[in-house]
Amino acid sequence: MTDSEVAVGVTHVADDTMKMTGCGSCGMYMILEGAPGKSFVCMECRLIELMEEKIRGLEMQVESLVEFRKGFEQIMEQRHEVSEGKSSDLQMEAGLGNSEGRLGEESGQWKHVTKRTRQRKRRASEGEIELQNRFAELENEEGAQQVVTEGDRARKKRRAVSPIGKGEELMEITPNMSPRRIQDGLKRITRENGNGKNLQPEGTGDRLENSTVTRKRQVYVIGDSLLRRIDRPVTRADPENRRVCCLPGAKIRDVDLRLKRILKGAGKNPLIILHVGTNDTARFSLESIKGDYVRLGRTLKEIEAQVIFSGILPVPREGQQRCDKIMTINRWLRQWCYKEGFGMYGHWEAFMDRGQFSRDGLHLSREGNRLLGWRLAQLIKRALN
Repeated sequence: MTDSEVAVGVTHVADDTMKMTGCGSCGMYMILEGAPGKSFVCMECRLIELMEEKIRGLEMQVESLVEFRKGFEQIMEQRHEVSEGKSSDLQMEAGLGNSEGRLGEESGQWKHVTKRTRQRKRRASEGEIELQNRFAELENEEGAQQVVTEGDRARKKRRAVSPIGKGEELMEITPNMSPRRIQDGLKRITRENGNGKNLQPEGTGDRLENSTVTRKRQVYVIGDSLLRRIDRPVTRADPENRRVCCLPGAKIRDVDLRLKRILKGAGKNPLIILHVGTNDTARFSLESIKGDYVRLGRTLKEIEAQVIFSGILPVPREGQQRCDKIMTINRWLRQWCYKEGFGMYGHWEAFMDRGQFSRDGLHLSREGNRLLGWRLAQLIKRALN
């Protein structure tokens, strides 16, 4: 077999593997290796779809902000009208009172007042001031005894009002004493006497029992194994009130089953950020994933909380087919969250670099973990403020 015959055979094989395919969106033709799918879309059209999706999300956010601003302006106008009405009523009352006072003093007659007459009146009033010593009574013994007796009477009145038994002068309670100091003193007196009586003043026990420490708003970040090593950037601002719950291999159903147990003792109106769905895209269909999200949304509505869904990240190792599936789910998830009153925060454009993922092409590298943690921390900051 000659060299020319070998070259002809190679060209025939190359022609069989390389085929010309047209894009279903823009109609441009491309030469691809192998047999592409029926609905082939080029990379430029996919980027355009991403930009259109992002623009739609921004438009929805702008509409919500405009509605919020209109409502806020209406509330401020109502408050301004109420405050203006009150101030005008007060001015009218003050004007009527001043006019009546001037008429009563002057008896309806006009008087000519000059600068000298006002000075003379002021000097005359200054001369009428009487100077006396308030402590003159303390100079003699009778005044001192009178002051002592008045002090004894005041102390006896306070002791009579106190809950201590009659005839028992154990402790004197002054108005400047704190409730904790009063309680400590009464406990000490009870131990010394051994009588076991409740010498606690009325109202102090209830006030100390009912006094509760105000708790800050709790933040929970719940999701699958992609949340590894992000607890430090997320909880750095407030470690006591922020929690990161990482469930390796968790799917949407697993988070739905464990959600109420995780949020036990979360307090009033916590902030919940959910990052889940990556493992579902590898095993379940689109309709099954949508149904799991809907069931999770019902469970979240039973809990009074602010909920934000974090978008699913791309999976580089699985190829373009799974990435298209994830993009479809993220697009549906954004519309569903807007309809149900939840928040949605996407990360697709921020994680297009392959270096942000580890060697397995599924989990994040250290750089990717830092980026995801920083983005979630900024999201929490905006949501709380």
